[in-house]
Amino acid sequence: MRESNIHRLFEVSVTLKGLHALLELITGAAILALSPVGVANFFLDLAQREQAQGAPGFITDFLLALAQGVQHGGQHFAGIYLLVVGLMNMGLVIGLLTGALWSFPAALAALALLMVYQLYRYTHTHSFILILLTLFDAVVWWFVWHEYRILRSGALTERRSSYGHAD
Repeated sequence: MRESNIHRLFEVSVTLKGLHALLELITGAAILALSPVGVANFFLDLAQREQAQGAPGFITDFLLALAQGVQHGGQHFAGIYLLVVGLMNMGLVIGLLTGALWSFPAALAALALLMVYQLYRYTHTHSFILILLTLFDAVVWWFVWHEYRILRSGALTERRSSYGHAD
């Protein structure tokens, strides 16, 4: 019963990671498709709306920093970064949910590198969102590691996942 619940949580966390990857792909494509002025104005307008609604200061500061970054050439980096990370994450999510053994060590390594990079970026930006993403990635990392350990032991060969494949 406990392993079945952990397996379901693994599937849910990896599915959420897949939705996040889809959002990264859409956002990266949109950032590259729009003009830098349009993107900067979008973030400025959003920051003003958030501030008018009484949002915490770190949210408006984050949005203003994004607008400034776009104006200083950060748009292409952000767009390409989001596309590359989104494609990588989507490939790993598909591999994990289909039970491809290669994807487990690859996902563990990719998540670990991503968490290190996010923490490094946090030291420069102090963005609370990076801490939240890193914590989420740490939880996903643990579920991937746990699932991989069980798959390697052969304990899941008979159980079927909610995605319809044999584990």
